[in-house]
Amino acid sequence: MSKRHYIFLLLSILFFLESRAQTNLYFINRAKHKIIEVRVGQQLSIKYKGYLGQTEFVKQSVTDVNDSSVTLGIDPEMFGKGFKTMMSNNPKYVYRKVMIKDIMAFRRMTAGRQLLKSGLMAGNIIGSYYLLYDLYRDNHFSIGVNFLISLGVGIGTSVIINAILPENPKYHLDDGWEVSTGFTSPKL
Repeated sequence: MSKRHYIFLLLSILFFLESRAQTNLYFINRAKHKIIEVRVGQQLSIKYKGYLGQTEFVKQSVTDVNDSSVTLGIDPEMFGKGFKTMMSNNPKYVYRKVMIKDIMAFRRMTAGRQLLKSGLMAGNIIGSYYLLYDLYRDNHFSIGVNFLISLGVGIGTSVIINAILPENPKYHLDDGWEVSTGFTSPKL
């Protein structure tokens, strides 16, 4: 191997180790013998104490974890002023930096949960179409009644899906949960 190959191999190993050395967020309940690990990239729904003492909620992907805070979403200042304006008007691009000591409740949402919810919503759309197809075709009702029936079916199934897979914080720190950060999972 040439000297370039060795340098490339060394840089690759360092890059791999750096990418693996990501601090994780751990929620621990020693009484229930449970540890919930939240990695960078996973979605987290949290209830926390805001800067003025008010209760706030946020649901977003974790982008950074350090010893004192967790960052949810992407910092809009990173992309410039124009992108910041666009992101501030869109609730999909929420950016919050939350102090770990201010977290009051949490819920980790795995990729499987998000895929299941998306699949149920897509199935809802397709199922509603076939369910209501005969109703629309036979013209037993007026257009207004057909619209109201469709609206009721859509809202009803969405409410059921959200009841089955809620996104509000589930675990409260008052119930014995602790928050920890680190590279490796803490022991119970």
